[in-house]
Amino acid sequence: MNTIFLTSRLDRDHGGLTASLLNKARILYDYKGLKSKILTFHADHNFNDVKNEIVKRYDLENKTDILNINDYYRERGLQNSPVRYTLDTSELSSVNLKGNVKEFYNNGVKVLEITYDNNSIKEAKYFTENNLCIKKDVIDKDGYLYWTTHYLNKNLSRQVFYRKDGTAFQAREYDATNNKKNIKNVVLFDETITRFNSFDAFKRHFVEEFITDSCNYLVGEARAQDSVILSIKDSRVRKIFMTHSIHIRPGTDIVRAGNRKVLYNLNEVDALVLLTEKQKADVINRFGERTNYFVLPHSIEIPENTQTRDHNKIVMIARLHEEKRLEHAIQAFKKVSKEKPKAQLLIYGDGDQKENLQKLIDKLQLKENVKLMGYANNIDEILQSATCSLITSKYEGFPLAIQESIANGTPVIAYDIRYGPSAMIDHGKNGYLVEEGNINKLASTIIKYLSGSKNERKKFSENSIAKAKTFSDERFAISWINLFEKLKSPKVEVTPNVKLIKLEKKLMPKNTFKIQVEVKVNDHRKHIKPQFWGTFYNRSTIKSDGTRKHKKVNAVVKERKDDLYKLEFLFKSNEFEINEVYDVFLTMQYDTYYFELRVGNDRNPVKVETLKTKKAKPYFTKPHDNLSFKL
Repeated sequence: MNTIFLTSRLDRDHGGLTASLLNKARILYDYKGLKSKILTFHADHNFNDVKNEIVKRYDLENKTDILNINDYYRERGLQNSPVRYTLDTSELSSVNLKGNVKEFYNNGVKVLEITYDNNSIKEAKYFTENNLCIKKDVIDKDGYLYWTTHYLNKNLSRQVFYRKDGTAFQAREYDATNNKKNIKNVVLFDETITRFNSFDAFKRHFVEEFITDSCNYLVGEARAQDSVILSIKDSRVRKIFMTHSIHIRPGTDIVRAGNRKVLYNLNEVDALVLLTEKQKADVINRFGERTNYFVLPHSIEIPENTQTRDHNKIVMIARLHEEKRLEHAIQAFKKVSKEKPKAQLLIYGDGDQKENLQKLIDKLQLKENVKLMGYANNIDEILQSATCSLITSKYEGFPLAIQESIANGTPVIAYDIRYGPSAMIDHGKNGYLVEEGNINKLASTIIKYLSGSKNERKKFSENSIAKAKTFSDERFAISWINLFEKLKSPKVEVTPNVKLIKLEKKLMPKNTFKIQVEVKVNDHRKHIKPQFWGTFYNRSTIKSDGTRKHKKVNAVVKERKDDLYKLEFLFKSNEFEINEVYDVFLTMQYDTYYFELRVGNDRNPVKVETLKTKKAKPYFTKPHDNLSFKL
């Protein structure tokens, strides 16, 4: 069993997605002896340092191999003696800037800017006489050139990556128009020189280096890698996609751009892993019932309690990003502080909203009650010292912050959002679910909890730990191994087609049409039991990325021979809105497959012009020649 996790990057300071992946790798080894690989695709000249720190932090030594696409090829092709990066600035004049930055001048013209780290060169920028940066060298902590970035009219145009001996192992060409950073092609200087027409193609090549003759499980942990996994056509590979967050845009029914690659190609997916039953139900409602949906929530173990709780202290552990809506918690605390002046909100994390949040704290005069504490690793100690924690996100998948909180006996007050809070918080027992976005209700709920007795808070804490125990590591490991076992057999490729046999107008009820079709499933396995529906899509919404208005009706199987089915279903135009066009599809579902097949292009002769009524006009579309009804 060869298990490979794919994620975009591995940062020293990371969020819940990365933490859940690293914990998963550890748990699978600790409980089932499964040593996995984690592949990353970002450029980081300090990757090895970060990796070593994370391996130690998550207890991953010899339990997983963490590999980066750039470091892998940098180390593999090393043949000559290493050569450290040097610059001769003896003939140049220098001036110190803020921090560890120096500018260098040649006869009054700036030609070089160097950033130092403990007197070692970290970065060197080269300038033209017009003070335009045309090149930047990035040096690793051991003093070796890692990559050079070239600029054209201030825009990124090319990057060349180097081994420690100074030889190039990779070159990337970028679209330098309008400051776009799209990679046009990649050249890999390996045992053979290979040119890739996209970064995804290069990533696919890297992933395929690790595919073995055994069954290979590729687990997509980040949406940026979905297209890479889907592009691999290999019968030895099983494609699994982990859903860490909401799949639709908040407040809409529009599928988020990052999720479309998988959700619009579910027939090519071996397993879609979701974190809650609620999200699974929403996916089924939108994309049809299948047998390749699996609900596998994250796990958590109960840590030893070493802290004394401060019953005036509330904490939040979150990235300081817009979607976390930390300003809601700060605004709520303005009301809380009036009722409970000793109450404190300590926010742990870092991110691009730090300055804005601090300004809000200052504006509301909450310096004594609300504090930004920065990124922290000692999460258990922080949670154990608090009376409760808060979650105010716009959306989540299965918030690790809630799971960690209840595992430490710290109740959670959270907005009742999609998805996750309601799966871990039993309202009024181990926390509270607050109406989404209601700051006043959030404030009053915090005050209510702080006003509770010592015994009430103790009961909430006990209930929190009891709930956390239902998400044990052992149960988690068993669930994942069971998933892998279910996917051992390769998926059968199925390409069904539908033929319109007959279209006729019924006398009763009025404006009703009987549609007869023949479906060739192209799957000769005798055990399959497909279900069929006639589906009518409202033309005005069919091209939208949001909700497509439609109506499904049962299709009755009239005859079956091997994998050939003859069906019929009715279009009752009186049940549809007027002044609209409805396109006719046949929907088929069985096992992991769900197809929507356009009806009409392949058909027996039909005199459609003789079938129209005062309300409904059937016709074949141009240029695709498919069946539709105009009302």
